[in-house]
Amino acid sequence: MPLSEVPARSTVDHRIAAADGGHCVLVEVAPRRRPTAEVVMIPGMFTARGFWLSRKGIGLAAHLADAGMRCWILERRGMGAAAGRTEARLGLNEAERHDLPSAWAHVRQRSDAPAFIVGHSFGGVLAARALAGSLPPRECAGLVLFAAQCEVAKAPLHPPGAWLTGAIVTLLGRLPARIAGLGPEDEPAAAVRDAIEWTTSARRGGEWLAGLAGLPTPQLAMAGAGDRVDPPSGCERFARRLAGTDARFELLGRAGGWGEDYDHAGMVVSTAARAEVWPFVGHWLARQAARRPTPPTS
Repeated sequence: MPLSEVPARSTVDHRIAAADGGHCVLVEVAPRRRPTAEVVMIPGMFTARGFWLSRKGIGLAAHLADAGMRCWILERRGMGAAAGRTEARLGLNEAERHDLPSAWAHVRQRSDAPAFIVGHSFGGVLAARALAGSLPPRECAGLVLFAAQCEVAKAPLHPPGAWLTGAIVTLLGRLPARIAGLGPEDEPAAAVRDAIEWTTSARRGGEWLAGLAGLPTPQLAMAGAGDRVDPPSGCERFARRLAGTDARFELLGRAGGWGEDYDHAGMVVSTAARAEVWPFVGHWLARQAARRPTPPTS
């Protein structure tokens, strides 16, 4: 079907309150039949729901919904529909400790279908950290990572670049991503400070990295051969840190038989990704769902 003929995709926003007074929003993208799987999708920094589902109804979320999976796009506190005045801290730490567990519980209460998490960039790092701490990893039927890492590159998030980044968010109260051309969503200052802390500590061998080792959740990690934001070397290193017995790393590039050397966003949002990456991910999720139709008790 040509893109101009794709019908509008209906969604439902669920506002999820957290114990600390903050809130996130889950954007429900439902299939036309009983869901075969539940998929929580976490965008990276500077983005919200539009990364997974465009205003025209196009995106990986729509593709998976058409395959019978119900998608839940997480807009963490301070982002997208979850922006607005609040006394709660709008950090990545709070998203890990409060928002994602609350969102996960909301999803699990509505279905006994196998549940997955898909994350891009820092959204994937957030997901991995949560599965190593605040989420029950054996309840998750699979973790899909796009360009997730925090040890290689990231110059603005570790010294000396972090000093300038920190000064900007202190002065403005946010990181003006739209002005800087980083993405469509400005980031709250607290989220940027947490990203700096995560990246700086990771490069220094922080203890939290060791806590990721051997996650029991099945994993599919992907890196773009043309990605300069989160280079493949960092993504592979991060994937190996958390790889359990059921883990796959895929380099999306011509050398591996893919149609192009995918870049940071293009591995998800490009026309080429729609043709080959989306079906690849959908098939992996379907295979994992078929392996465990009933979630285990934890």
